[in-house]
Amino acid sequence: MRDYEIGYGKPPRHSQFKKGVCANPRGRPGRRHTEIGDVVRGFLSAKTEYREKGRIRKTSRLELAIKRHVASALNGDVGSAAMLLKMRAHATKFGDTGPMIINVINPPGLVAEHRAREDGLPYVPSIFDRPPTDPRIRIERE
Repeated sequence: MRDYEIGYGKPPRHSQFKKGVCANPRGRPGRRHTEIGDVVRGFLSAKTEYREKGRIRKTSRLELAIKRHVASALNGDVGSAAMLLKMRAHATKFGDTGPMIINVINPPGLVAEHRAREDGLPYVPSIFDRPPTDPRIRIERE
């Protein structure tokens, strides 16, 4: 006869945990440490919708940011052109290259100068009217 009653909450002795033996030798898994690079990469690679020529398109946020820089560089924003060159230099360093030269037509200073002349006001140049120091940026005036 058994000296131990088997039932609810009382398993047979042969299937009980043995003394001195750990049931979970590796323990609970530790918390995964997220790095800032992973968070930024996940945010920039997330797909988002945008409207282009009346159609809704879906692309990554990084591609949208680059498209915006290209559009403003084409409209004469020297800062965006410089940012594109920095991105290109980074891509070159890590193995992916793009176009070699960016031409900026009608830089912002020239546009401001024309507007001042049209309004009959004196033109006062700003620090942003200086030509860029990077030889890869060519400024053409029309």
